[in-house]
Amino acid sequence: MKSNLFTRVVVAFVFAPLIIYITLLGKLPFLILIEVLIVLGLWEFLRLSQAKNSEIPKIPLIILGVFLGLSAYLWGERVFLFFILGILYLSALILVIKGKTEGATSNLALSLLGFFYVAGLFSYLILLREMSPESISNYKMGGLWIVYLLLCIWSCDTFAYFIGAPLGKHPLSPRVSPKKTVEGFGGGILGAIAAAFFSHFVFFSSAQLKDLLIISLIVAFVGQVGDLTESLFKRDAQFKDTSNIIPGHGGILDRFDSLLFVSPLVYYYLKFVVYR
Repeated sequence: MKSNLFTRVVVAFVFAPLIIYITLLGKLPFLILIEVLIVLGLWEFLRLSQAKNSEIPKIPLIILGVFLGLSAYLWGERVFLFFILGILYLSALILVIKGKTEGATSNLALSLLGFFYVAGLFSYLILLREMSPESISNYKMGGLWIVYLLLCIWSCDTFAYFIGAPLGKHPLSPRVSPKKTVEGFGGGILGAIAAAFFSHFVFFSSAQLKDLLIISLIVAFVGQVGDLTESLFKRDAQFKDTSNIIPGHGGILDRFDSLLFVSPLVYYYLKFVVYR
């Protein structure tokens, strides 16, 4: 257990600064990062679906996922519906051509779920990073919001672990994630709030504390639900981790599950409330 914790800490210290640096750079480096995460995330989702004997069109799903990320970078959110319809029609056509009726409903549903859950939600990070300069005067602001989100999630996870591990007595969702407790959930909320105050006074004074606190609560509640949702997928497929690509952390979906769930809500909060 201590060895695994040490590995997690070392990997975090190595990769966290790199991710933050690329995020602040934005533009093509950030797009490439997200595209890599989309490809790896879809590959992991396909592994989960294969464990349930589902047949999803792998190559078309990954290609459309990459194009969704690129389109979000070039044209914004207007293209989302087009690509969701694209994966629906393409998956349906492939199933019809194969003529396999057994599991057709679940295969089609999993194609849509995998595409939106991985490619769609990751693409919201591109939308966040590339928010129009007309609505945000400084291009760096998009990067700072994502860095703040990452810090919130890391702080939430850290507080949840170090409060839940010694003090946790009431299971939060024992059938989904036996080790998560109500006490840990509360610790996660404290961690996210602490990240809001730290960010405002250390590196993000240009954002209003009120907005940082609201987003910290989105992270604390929705992010932890996202973590449990990903645990649902793994338990259904009888997987411990979605992959072992990140030493000590599991897979891409294991590490970014909370971020995937919160990014659309934060994007729309910024768009319609902060920068309306």
